[in-house]
Amino acid sequence: MNKPIFTTKVFTTQAVFTKTMQAALTLSLVLVSNFAAANISENDIKQFAQKMHQSANSKNIAQVSRLIGDDALISISRRGVTSTLDKSSYLNLLQTNWAKATDYRYTIHINNVISTGDQAKADIVTTEVISENGKTLNMTTTSRATFSQTTKGVVLSRAISQLTIQ
Repeated sequence: MNKPIFTTKVFTTQAVFTKTMQAALTLSLVLVSNFAAANISENDIKQFAQKMHQSANSKNIAQVSRLIGDDALISISRRGVTSTLDKSSYLNLLQTNWAKATDYRYTIHINNVISTGDQAKADIVTTEVISENGKTLNMTTTSRATFSQTTKGVVLSRAISQLTIQ
């Protein structure tokens, strides 16, 4: 019994057309969903601020972490000295402030949002009020920040900040 060495499949014109249309439709859906996810709006930035406010005040480090891009850099200047923090350093600093505070409050205000495609820039003013050993410390940070739209939502990707402590 001789078996053929090569086998061939015969595709009908209809089958090829159907497969081509399925592939085109799938590609179109992927492109449309990526395009829709890529645009960032002022409302997206406002929602970011609401989430950050709620997350910081509830001391939810996991949620704050989701709002900061993995490759984020935050440059903070005070009295002529500048430090640059990556995501991990920023989260550690935040947790340190939470741990030593008997009372902690966080506010965030965002304005002057300019968005282009999947990025936006905005002015941010944050205030952290930390009560510790009967003393209250007000830390106000004024920043120019860059936000990016990711598949997980809007994240902070860069910030250049000026810190004042009272």
